[in-house]
Amino acid sequence: MVFVRLRKIIFVHGCFWHQHRCRRGNRIPNSHRRYWIEKLHKNVARDKRNLRNLRRLSWKILVVWECQTRNLSKLTAKLEAFLSA
Repeated sequence: MVFVRLRKIIFVHGCFWHQHRCRRGNRIPNSHRRYWIEKLHKNVARDKRNLRNLRRLSWKILVVWECQTRNLSKLTAKLEAFLSA
């Protein structure tokens, strides 16, 4: 989500696809392991590159992980704090 007037961006990342350190993200499928390792490492590298470039352009960024969406009250507080700061 992009909030142009606030110069803020919220990314919602899937834990597996973006390799979060939670139990869902911290795994590699057993079949075609080489493919998955390469694919997921490229995703992480792309994410880092994109975040770095956006920060250089003075954007404030919040990454919300898939696993963090399960606790609605905690997520709401996090989003409110980010958007109001």
